[in-house]
Amino acid sequence: MADRKFIMDLAKLLIAAAWADGNLANEEINSLKDLLFSLEDITGDEWAHLDVYMDSPVSAEQRQELLSQVLSNIKSEEDKILVVTTLERLFQADGKVTDEERAALQEIESALSTVDTGLLSRLSNLLKGPVSRRNENYRSAATREGGVDDYVENPIYYQLKADMQKKSIAIDLPEEKLRKICLAAGLLSRISAVDNEISDEEQQTIRWVLSTDWNLSEPQADLVAAVSCDRTVKGLDYFRLSRGFFERTNIEERRRFLKSLFRIANASRKTSYDETEEIRRIAKSLKLPHKDFIQAKLSVPDEDRESL
Repeated sequence: MADRKFIMDLAKLLIAAAWADGNLANEEINSLKDLLFSLEDITGDEWAHLDVYMDSPVSAEQRQELLSQVLSNIKSEEDKILVVTTLERLFQADGKVTDEERAALQEIESALSTVDTGLLSRLSNLLKGPVSRRNENYRSAATREGGVDDYVENPIYYQLKADMQKKSIAIDLPEEKLRKICLAAGLLSRISAVDNEISDEEQQTIRWVLSTDWNLSEPQADLVAAVSCDRTVKGLDYFRLSRGFFERTNIEERRRFLKSLFRIANASRKTSYDETEEIRRIAKSLKLPHKDFIQAKLSVPDEDRESL
């Protein structure tokens, strides 16, 4: 198995390739973060390091040094496969891989077999596609009046602010805490919608979790739950939702949150296999080890679990 340094060098190389023209707009940086965050092999501590690394330009010297490190440490077929599969997962994250990108991936795979130093330029060109596609969210939102960043990054918070005014319901909390609650509500609603519908029992449990775990009053919890369920049905950007929650929480908060997800899963009938697998995916996205997922799953009584 490739060591952690090799994996981190590879991730840094992808960042360096994205910076190849010396300029990344803020929305492009966020799109790059979304794509890299989808790589489950990156741990929480490693992500914190990469997060800092990608927020400033990478010099040409650094790019060449990273390329040399990655190429010099490709010592086995397993290492080559790791590079290719990492790239494949990265470009499949947004749900679309073009014919041109497939051809470029095959070209990179061929280049690896001969340790071709033209790899960096290929990576740079290849990254433009998925980053550009994710930027379409920003461009489509740009026609709205104000709050563009909130509309893209945290649409539940965006809608909640408007609904609070319409319904004259105040939530007197620091802005950052309210943003975090909205991200949590989005993940809770995601579990309730695994079967493509949100039952009354599931929505009621979401309200209960928001009241109990996040100290919202009944009217406040009702409003946040209603907004989160509505936005979930319309569709949420999973990577930005999970990345936003990760960046605003510590590991203990995320561990406790897994148990809340299982409460939602168990709200209507038994916890299904699909719900369990979705929580497993969220746990990985939140950079939690498998043992934390198992510990949270054991909070559901055996008789209420369809599968282990």
